[in-house]
Amino acid sequence: MGVKSIRMIRAGEHGEVPGPELFWMRDFEAWYPLHFYVVVIETEKGYVLINTGLVRDLERRNQFLKQWAGGGRCRFSSFGELPDLLRPLQIPPDRVTDVLITPVQDYTLGGLPYLKRATIHFSRRGWYNDVVSPGVAPFLDREIYFPRYIREYLFEEAWDRISLVEDQEVLQGVSVKWTGCHHRSSMAVMVDSPIGRYCFTDAAFVWRNLQDNLPIGIAEDIYECLDSYKYLKEVCPKVVPAYDPDNPIRFPELF
Repeated sequence: MGVKSIRMIRAGEHGEVPGPELFWMRDFEAWYPLHFYVVVIETEKGYVLINTGLVRDLERRNQFLKQWAGGGRCRFSSFGELPDLLRPLQIPPDRVTDVLITPVQDYTLGGLPYLKRATIHFSRRGWYNDVVSPGVAPFLDREIYFPRYIREYLFEEAWDRISLVEDQEVLQGVSVKWTGCHHRSSMAVMVDSPIGRYCFTDAAFVWRNLQDNLPIGIAEDIYECLDSYKYLKEVCPKVVPAYDPDNPIRFPELF
């Protein structure tokens, strides 16, 4: 079972965020847009997703962002729930065989309850640190990034379909490597497709992080960011940053 194709779908927006969120200790007076994506990998067996879109209720998240950023400029908006996002590609959720979550956040987990057959792959390290035994989270309420309906779905309905992975081939042509940097549950996903190898990473929010070797601002460890940039540039000719609104321009073949 090899990879047949890769597509990216815009799943939502983050409005505009202050420069230091993207670039470590830089651009304090600048604001930048960010987008959220779902990656759709077609295989001979079915479809594999990287992330599943935003959660249903964004009010709590946006209240937090309004207080944090000092206004309504920095807010989440969703382009629809997962079945709506997949419909233009004529992919019903029950054709999804596997999903990779990176990182464990409210902008990656939203569509999980629609996936009734899929094996759900999490970082083993991230599952411990971000899910079952999270430490102190000084910047974010756990109910925001891991809402109750997602917890209930995972721990009750999908428990026997959870897979914990780390630095390995998950499926033929699809491998993961733990990166950290952004969150403990952050992984790079390497996909070998008929049009080349692509690496998807949330260790880089936008292309400038990779180009200038400049760590993201919301980083749990900036040295992990730098290590991941070095590694990904060595092993992958096309590194796709997770939230860059210019991804459709830089990688038009994926849209």
